[in-house]
Amino acid sequence: MKKLVGIILAGTLLCHGDEFLDDAMERYDFASWAGTTNAAYVSAVPMMDVPTISLPTNGMSTFAKFMSDSEYQEKDLLIFSPSNKIQLLEIKMCFATNVLSAQTALMQHFADIPLVRQYSVTNGLAGDRCYCLTLSNGFSCVEFTRNNVFVDIATYTNSLSAFDIAVQLDSAILNASTNAPGR
Repeated sequence: MKKLVGIILAGTLLCHGDEFLDDAMERYDFASWAGTTNAAYVSAVPMMDVPTISLPTNGMSTFAKFMSDSEYQEKDLLIFSPSNKIQLLEIKMCFATNVLSAQTALMQHFADIPLVRQYSVTNGLAGDRCYCLTLSNGFSCVEFTRNNVFVDIATYTNSLSAFDIAVQLDSAILNASTNAPGR
């Protein structure tokens, strides 16, 4: 039985089917870059905690969770406002078995979103493949892959920058790789 992956967005559980994945792969021209990387990684990045990153967390509360299955392991970090318990940030890191699996997880993520978002391709900001989106309501997200890791960062306030967080996480993932530059 195929695993059903869902994301809760504005109180709605979003599910996918293979046709949504096929559409996402076509829309993002997956066939032309699948499996490609910016470096020759000699091994996969091992499972690690969400690294310490620089955040303005004055009194904010955090919640971390871990999920694991045969295809990947996932760690989530949620940060909430202490006064009204509104979620301000979510960081999801999926550790796949290889580069292609992490990139496929990125496409699966896009397939799970009910609306076609107008992402900017910002390769060079973070990772081997990177997509960004900013909306006027304070929501911003960065989704990227680096080696065997897929990272999804979403901020729900203008006071946190998904872009700054992406750069910090990418650096930590690159440093955890056995083929990090300078090693």
